[in-house]
Amino acid sequence: MRKQEFLDELKQTLSGEVPAEIMMDTYRYYANYIDEEIQNGKEEETVLAELGKPSLIARSVIAAQTGDREVDVEYTVDGRMKQVKRGLGNSEKKEKRHKEFAFDYHAWYARVLYAFFAILMICIVFVIIKGLFFVFFRFGIPILLILGIIYLILYFVR
Repeated sequence: MRKQEFLDELKQTLSGEVPAEIMMDTYRYYANYIDEEIQNGKEEETVLAELGKPSLIARSVIAAQTGDREVDVEYTVDGRMKQVKRGLGNSEKKEKRHKEFAFDYHAWYARVLYAFFAILMICIVFVIIKGLFFVFFRFGIPILLILGIIYLILYFVR
């Protein structure tokens, strides 16, 4: 494979998958890299062999742009994805342990919380109403009786 074939395949694989600016930056980067390595005395075929397949490079660029690449996915030489089982390193274990909690409003624990708050609200309303009735019967009836007597006295005095 020649340099231009490599770059054309890279460009073709990237086109439509990433923004044009990213595609052209990647194209220029690898064109400059190949030229610099050739100027440093390496053969064109050797540089291209060290770089590998352009489709693999393109898949890595696409994955980096879309954020789709996962830790347990590896690309094979023919460009296909392969699942890889890896043990978590210490930093990944810590990261996994300190994962942020996201409240799921449709989970079972959310339903339990909804029921708890509904029962709590009913109890609070019941206590308020009970308190109002207590105040009314404790103080309201005597006040109403006194007001009624005052009204009758004023009615007959007139």
